[in-house]
Amino acid sequence: MADYSKRPIWQWIAIYAVVGVVIYGAVYLFFFNKSGYNTAPATGTTEVNPTLIEAQKRGEQVSVFLTPSGFVPVALIVKAGTTVSWLNQSGVTGNVSSAPHPTHTAYPPLNLGNFEAGKSISLTFNTPGTYKYHNHLTPSQSGSITVK
Repeated sequence: MADYSKRPIWQWIAIYAVVGVVIYGAVYLFFFNKSGYNTAPATGTTEVNPTLIEAQKRGEQVSVFLTPSGFVPVALIVKAGTTVSWLNQSGVTGNVSSAPHPTHTAYPPLNLGNFEAGKSISLTFNTPGTYKYHNHLTPSQSGSITVK
């Protein structure tokens, strides 16, 4: 029968190092790797140009969707008098608040607050300008509306 306790110390160090690297790699891959492979769009979402939509007529209504990955479209160009509705398709409570985070002071009427999954909130933009907003609950999700 072999006596494993008589291995040289350098062999034990090498074995523990290899096992440690494998465990670290597995933990990183499964828990910290944010690039992932789950890039399929959520079912039931509406396909929209993710960067820009233009409302052509005054008084038109335009929708922005809050998805698990953020606002779609990210940027809107609308005419004064256009109503923008945010529809929450993220599956969790969302929020629409004016920039900058966390003070929300750039355009107070845009501080629309929380809205549950499946619900919507709206605001009519009458004054020309560029209005930036974000999801206060997930500040990396942001968008902008340019009113002409």
